[in-house]
Amino acid sequence: MARILITGNKGFFGARFQRHYSLQHQILGIDRDEVDIVDRDAVLRTIEEYRPEIVIHGAAITATSFSDKHPELTRQINVDGAVHVAEGAMAVGARLLFFSTEQVFNGNVEAGPYREEHAANPDTMYGRTKLEAEDRLRGILSDLWILRFTWMFGLPEYQAMVNPNVVWDALRIAVSGKPARIPVQEFRGLTWVYHMIDRILGVLEIPPGTYHIGSENELGRYDIFRHIFRELGIASRIDDLLIPDHDKYRAKPRDVRLDTGKIGAAGITFPPGTEAISECIREFSMTGMGSP
Repeated sequence: MARILITGNKGFFGARFQRHYSLQHQILGIDRDEVDIVDRDAVLRTIEEYRPEIVIHGAAITATSFSDKHPELTRQINVDGAVHVAEGAMAVGARLLFFSTEQVFNGNVEAGPYREEHAANPDTMYGRTKLEAEDRLRGILSDLWILRFTWMFGLPEYQAMVNPNVVWDALRIAVSGKPARIPVQEFRGLTWVYHMIDRILGVLEIPPGTYHIGSENELGRYDIFRHIFRELGIASRIDDLLIPDHDKYRAKPRDVRLDTGKIGAAGITFPPGTEAISECIREFSMTGMGSP
């Protein structure tokens, strides 16, 4: 049983992680209501008092539009807050898992999939601050795992928020009955949040470093939505509700896919994104929605 401190424990990943491992490990989850990570003294004091063996830093401003409109606040939380957490982890000798993102490549001209050594060129405040935080943390402690996530998906659960994601968005379209335009030229990795939760602590068994992690995916967003509709048993509604948007990203396809070969070679593997989506739908007993 390990002593784990996780920041952002009320977020999409954090709430599910804490609930999943609550009987296996001693977990202290903190969110902004408990500890403001911008307050260095409060962060150091909390970590010193709890003395975790593992720190998982997931707290961040992730909404790209909000971060672009509030650059100073985003830097305070995503960079300064991360530095404070890293300093606290170093002070007690804890290992640190830092969550970064595929969005560090969002401004790259060339298409993905990107490997870890690929030069990143973020074009949003969210991506820029995550990349800056990565660099700052590497200079603070050596027991550091920087994990650049592919896009995680999941469904609403009791006392656990849901983020905008392909499965949830497809379900909302199906329930509303209102047609929606879906980009054809957008490509992202897609990881079921529970596949990430199942594997995340295993990362500590491989050498510290920067890793791209999650399920790879070859399909554009429109084709992913078609796959979801088929898995839900409502393929007959595809043409009525899903409108392929060929204009968005026509000039420059959006491709922020990650090459996860490095972490895969270390023994941490994920199923392809389409398989992950199918498993999620089965686990939530949502197959056959179109049946009478």
